[in-house]
Amino acid sequence: MAARDQKEMKLVVTEIRQETAEIKSFQFALGSYKPFPFRPGQFIIITAEIWNPRRNRMGPANRAFSLSSSPTEEDSIEIAAKRYLNGRLTPWLHDTVKTGDVLNVKGPEGQFVFTEGESREIVLIAGGIGIAPYRSMIRYILARGLPVQVKLFYSARTPADFAYKSEFDAAIKQHANLRCIYTITRPDGTPWTGRVGRFDEAFFRDHLGPVGTLYYLCGPDRMIKEQAQILTALGVPYPLIRSERW
Repeated sequence: MAARDQKEMKLVVTEIRQETAEIKSFQFALGSYKPFPFRPGQFIIITAEIWNPRRNRMGPANRAFSLSSSPTEEDSIEIAAKRYLNGRLTPWLHDTVKTGDVLNVKGPEGQFVFTEGESREIVLIAGGIGIAPYRSMIRYILARGLPVQVKLFYSARTPADFAYKSEFDAAIKQHANLRCIYTITRPDGTPWTGRVGRFDEAFFRDHLGPVGTLYYLCGPDRMIKEQAQILTALGVPYPLIRSERW
């Protein structure tokens, strides 16, 4: 997306949802800024004047957020924001922003995208809040009825830390081309019948896609490095591995 295609917008917050204890979704009405074309997986940047404790005064803060809505949803856009205790903008979003507020938004940006026709099968590997751009991709593929096999491998700390899980589970029942495998890394005693532990070499060896499959990695830097190394060691060509670090 070229710089000239980006927009600087003032968007109204129309809905806020608590997805997990640490993640909230924020929906914005596009209003007069329609159309707002973007590619599934791209992000926007939110800028605000908020308190800077280091300088003891108000000051600008900005942060990028992946669009979690699909380009097929033309009236609004949506993001998912994880609250970082040591951050500035995410605590402000979680604790201060309410429906009806107007936020400064710029975008879209980013090359971590799904493109129609590149591959008939994609594997989406997510850690934590890294699920956000994949929701956009999945919703787009299903809404368009594209002939793409989608496998989502989604890792979270505990069962309560999965965002959008009920949405994905419902979609699986309606779309044969979507498959999801979840794993938790920090069992906390909550009832769980799924996988436990990180996605490791043994797992990927059993779940590699056919030749030409695209692999997307989104999550913490350490996770991306480890799993990219595993995939290349298993013979996946590096150009077929795409990543976005958080």
